[in-house]
Amino acid sequence: MQNIIRPDLEKSINNWFEAKFNGLTLPFYSSIDLRNSSYKIAPVDANLFPAGFNNLSETSRATAAKLIKSYFETKQYKKTLIIPENYTRNKMYIENVFVIEKILQLAGFETRIGLFHNETYNLIEQYETVVKENSLLKTTSGFVPDVIILNRDMTSHIPDTLENVKQEIVPSPLYGWHSRQKFQYFEIYQKLVSEFCGEFKMDPWLISVLTESCNGVDFNDDSSLGAVATKVDQILSLVQKKYEEYEIKTQPYVFIKASNGTYGMGIITATSGKEILNLNKKKRHKMKKIKEGIAINSVIIQEGVPTIDIFKSSSAEPLIYYIGDTPTCYLYRCNSRKDVYSSLNATDCEFHDVSQVVEGKILSLWSIVGKLAVLALAVEIKSFHL
Repeated sequence: MQNIIRPDLEKSINNWFEAKFNGLTLPFYSSIDLRNSSYKIAPVDANLFPAGFNNLSETSRATAAKLIKSYFETKQYKKTLIIPENYTRNKMYIENVFVIEKILQLAGFETRIGLFHNETYNLIEQYETVVKENSLLKTTSGFVPDVIILNRDMTSHIPDTLENVKQEIVPSPLYGWHSRQKFQYFEIYQKLVSEFCGEFKMDPWLISVLTESCNGVDFNDDSSLGAVATKVDQILSLVQKKYEEYEIKTQPYVFIKASNGTYGMGIITATSGKEILNLNKKKRHKMKKIKEGIAINSVIIQEGVPTIDIFKSSSAEPLIYYIGDTPTCYLYRCNSRKDVYSSLNATDCEFHDVSQVVEGKILSLWSIVGKLAVLALAVEIKSFHL
């Protein structure tokens, strides 16, 4: 796979990216989920409000601190306020928040963590209460930040407290899942991949996944399932043609995902449209709601990529964390309870920082495909401000 992008193209590829990123606002931070098989590698998700910083090694945390310092180098910011998700039951998520605080402190910022005054029932030790006075966010202890760091993906809405705020908020609340749609993102990615592969004489399919959308979905309605089933068969037919072209001997399959889903919720697989028509009660229920109880009414049907990666005897998939357009670490998401065809973003998955473990040639391939995914995020960000 790593031979797809030749070393002699490195300078030309870097120049291509530099030209494409010119004039775009870089995401503050992001994480890119990849799937890597023996025949292709492609991003299958892109997150603008990543959690999981607790999985970064000390070396990667130090790298993140340097990159954050560089990201804000033209500003005079000294104080940051982190606003996390407003739940506390997930211990790993809370650990992630405290690691973000440590990384910001390592970057030289005085940092606090806070929840809004109407969320104080969820406050834990070290979380402060955030209020808004004259369009300025501050904590009840008197801490006034220069910049607010959001680590909540706002699946349902933008909280009133974040409206009309004087301080810069990164990432912008506009980019929450209340307005983002996975299909729009993958449309942008596909267009960029076509340009990239046209420039460097490659088949775009080798670094992308075939994706289709289906709106107005209700998994308890048979006619709605029929529409999803039809698109599942269409994608499978296209994948089968590519398999025949490349003499791939595995069975095509697809992921059906909530278009605004997150945390691995609202995902099922299928190898035929008939499977969708005969969905059991458990799978129908799984596709009813996502985080915050938001009903699923739009899905993407996405070509499945079996993972070739194995780490510590478990199926694994690469996950890259970025500050701006620069990788801060490379992780493996592993799940010993899932096979190579499944989504590994599920209960019992584990994360391992492999930045110093995986061969440099492979990391280079991950990085180029990941950078294309970040470029698509930057183009998507621009669309929110047009």
